[in-house]
Amino acid sequence: MTSRYEIGFIVTPEVNEDEVKKIIETITSTITKAKGVIENLDEWGRKKLAFPIQKNLEGYYVFVQTEVDGAVIATLERRMKQMEKVLRFITLRLDDKLKKSNKLTKRWAKIDKLRRKTMASSEEKESEDFTESEEESDATEK
Repeated sequence: MTSRYEIGFIVTPEVNEDEVKKIIETITSTITKAKGVIENLDEWGRKKLAFPIQKNLEGYYVFVQTEVDGAVIATLERRMKQMEKVLRFITLRLDDKLKKSNKLTKRWAKIDKLRRKTMASSEEKESEDFTESEEESDATEK
């Protein structure tokens, strides 16, 4: 059963452009051989890392969005673990994340709607109390 995934990985900065292309080619060829579809290949290039990884301050970022079987993802992760030039990688299953985010946004919308109702009702109550206190103060002044 195919699912949508996003694979992100960081390559060491010592690697030249040709070697990065070779790493990307091995990953994309593994996906296409398994009859997967590459939806998007996004190369960010060399960026500063948030924190040092193996004494590296920079890395070459690459993201691949694909629709492929889960067994292929397991082989890709195993291969990336073995590649010395890949500093870090992450694989996200997109359709699960989208389902979770849709549920959360619906829940947040309900909470926000309730909050607005309670805020509106409390403001109305305060305005009624305020007008009553003004009338009382006007009556006492006269």
